[in-house]
Amino acid sequence: MIEEIIFIYNAKSGFFNTFLDWSHKIISPKTYKCNLCSITYNNFGKEKKWKDFLRNINIQTHFYYIDHLKELDFVIETNELPCIFIKKNKEYKLIINSDEMDTFNNVEELINRLKDFLN
Repeated sequence: MIEEIIFIYNAKSGFFNTFLDWSHKIISPKTYKCNLCSITYNNFGKEKKWKDFLRNINIQTHFYYIDHLKELDFVIETNELPCIFIKKNKEYKLIINSDEMDTFNNVEELINRLKDFLN
């Protein structure tokens, strides 16, 4: 049974960094390096479909940024971001790497992929 889903953004936390990322996504979206951010957030905040999905999966979720990597119970290389891990039987497993994350065109594709792991 999956105990937790860990989402790791290729972005830094904080208001100033959020503003910079928001601006970057508007001005030059093709060069923005966090597809997890791009497809789960719009210009006004979290996508509604994403919020609904997270609320209804009944699995603990955690979101980390580049400047939070030291808080993780496992090691990750920054060139692997963004990515998603699951924790199952007290072990962490990468389920979506940055290359696959870059293939998603919208939040629905990400949700469908995550459902594959949850079923």
